[in-house]
Amino acid sequence: MKLKFICILFLLSVIRIFAQQNQQIELQSIEFIGNNSISSSELSQAILSKETPGKISQFLYSFSSFGGPPVYFDSLLIQSDIQSLKAMYLSNGFFKVKINYKYEINEDGAFLTYLIDESEPVKFRSFVLSGLEGNVPKEFLEIINDYVEVDTNMIYRDVLLEDRKNFTIEYLRDHGFMLASFNQPTLIIDTLINRVDVTINFNPGKRYIISDVFSVRTGEGKNYVDDQLIKDIVGIDPGMYYNRYEIMRGQIRLYRTELFNSAIINAIIADTSGNKVPLNISTDVGLLHELSPEIIVNNEDNTFNLGLGLSFTKKNLFGDARKLTLSTSAAAQNISEFLKELTFNDSTVFGYIDTRLILEQPFLFGKPINTKLESYFTLQKRKNEYNSKLYGTRLSFYFEMSQFSYFNSLSTYFNIERAEYTYKKDYLINLLSISIQRSPSDEYSKEKADSLAADYVINQFGGQLISKSTNASVGIIAGANKTDDLFFPTSGYSLSLWMEEANSIPYLISTIFNSEFNRPLYLKFLASSSYYLPIYNSRENSFGLKLKAGQIFTYRGDKAEVSLNQRFYAGGSNSVRGWGTRQLVPLVPLINLDNPSQEDLEAILIKGAATGGFFLFEGSIESRNRLFGKFGSAFFIDYGNTWNDYKEFRFDQIAVAIGFGLRYYSDFAPIRLDFGIKLYDPADKRNFTSKQFWKELIQFHIGIGEAF
Repeated sequence: MKLKFICILFLLSVIRIFAQQNQQIELQSIEFIGNNSISSSELSQAILSKETPGKISQFLYSFSSFGGPPVYFDSLLIQSDIQSLKAMYLSNGFFKVKINYKYEINEDGAFLTYLIDESEPVKFRSFVLSGLEGNVPKEFLEIINDYVEVDTNMIYRDVLLEDRKNFTIEYLRDHGFMLASFNQPTLIIDTLINRVDVTINFNPGKRYIISDVFSVRTGEGKNYVDDQLIKDIVGIDPGMYYNRYEIMRGQIRLYRTELFNSAIINAIIADTSGNKVPLNISTDVGLLHELSPEIIVNNEDNTFNLGLGLSFTKKNLFGDARKLTLSTSAAAQNISEFLKELTFNDSTVFGYIDTRLILEQPFLFGKPINTKLESYFTLQKRKNEYNSKLYGTRLSFYFEMSQFSYFNSLSTYFNIERAEYTYKKDYLINLLSISIQRSPSDEYSKEKADSLAADYVINQFGGQLISKSTNASVGIIAGANKTDDLFFPTSGYSLSLWMEEANSIPYLISTIFNSEFNRPLYLKFLASSSYYLPIYNSRENSFGLKLKAGQIFTYRGDKAEVSLNQRFYAGGSNSVRGWGTRQLVPLVPLINLDNPSQEDLEAILIKGAATGGFFLFEGSIESRNRLFGKFGSAFFIDYGNTWNDYKEFRFDQIAVAIGFGLRYYSDFAPIRLDFGIKLYDPADKRNFTSKQFWKELIQFHIGIGEAF
């Protein structure tokens, strides 16, 4: 009887264990303990086990493609996870790492913990490249050795080894060694002192010279593009040393012309003779005429705008890969009314119409200088502010920079523009009223100020003012991009410098011909930089900082006469996101209301001193994190404003916004939706909690590409 009872208990225990093993238990959390050198987020991405999504995410997944399904605990994955974790630690120099695990199962689910003992990391003792001495010119070898030299206090990492290996092989292939190769690196580790000696053996091979360049054309437009034009665009001639970088740049030049659906440049290795190799350029020529419609969606003027655009392109105009583009676009806050009337005369329509004629060619005086001549006309109606007409011509030159230059991009331009602004009555009254209320005497209520301003605007200006100006400017823009990825950088930095000089050329002409000239002469500087800190140690997440500053210096004439569209503005989808586009402008200057002069009034009304600034300072702090698939999120702090001069800068006038955003990382660019909240408004210092959230605090922006 006793034996039978024991057998029954044993059978029940086996059944219970079997049932537990087959029961699906959600993995609620994965914890890492002891990982001081590698973040938990990076470790979690390396293993097969994953935490189950939240209940809301599971619910969304049950009827849509959003969210995710439940994830169940599987103890069989633990050993694979440990091997993956060890591989990650080994690649970061922790060769003595030890990893254990434990898990707990209760009514809430499974809880998995990995216990990590990192031990001391291994540091470099030497980094040696063999096989190059005697086969590579001495000057090349010095450059390579300078780059690959490592600090003996540097911890070994696979990425450092890969970086130096790739630099060496790419440098060789960029200087004629087309078939340069290498063997698997050899690592000798001294475990007593935690040092590693790295040796990589290279086989540079011969240094090749281009013997000939061939071209093969296919596609619908192949009969309209000749071989010599393709060779001229590529810019590689027989007799030059093989250069992988120049071949890649030649392909970029081909694609930039937009003549080709595909363009591939290959060395014909099978036809090498001695140290000579021919190149073959294979191109698929597309249609030379294109008609492209577009839909315009933006958030200009703090209002949703919708519009349409159409462009016609004629490629290879008169040969030489010249391109002619005619485009027109229109967007309005109430697009249905605009489409009904097809006019901006209606007082209920606010938006813009833009027409452009662009002529672009890839050469100038036989050099690869991309040249663009653009003429444009823009008619804009800004709600409750002003209407404007802008028309002008811009000539731009884009220069190719050498491979190892600091600045990756360099362009110059000459622009001449005519601007006409018609200020609206309510806008003029509001500006003058604000100035009256801020007068030193402090004797005017809002009602009295509004009445005085309305009387003056109607009596003196007939209800509206018209401002006209012509500006001619010369500028230069230089940029350096040192980030690890163009579209989703996680480390490195980028820098942009812009300098513009306005009106010196027409002033010089007027001096020569003794004619009148009353426009201001000024210099405009703008510097922008972005820094990406690898705090996440992951290519899926990014943490970035942006800093931007600019100043307009007037060295002849009145700076208040600088055109509105040439000034600095803050606020908008790429600026301080708690405010709408161009909403952050300097405070209205004080005037003497006891005896107002025409010059004082023009400074506020005609010259628009209250619209647009002459000193800009702004910045951002943003964390970008992938959620699942192609979806991501962002959390940011933006700050900045504009002033009439850098001497007027005050910290308590810096607007601050916080917010969050959603991202969809499409194949061509991120699509973003940002919600910015005014955290500190220098123009409205009421308590944060006393403001209406939806009407006064929050601002949303839709954009393509990241904010910086």
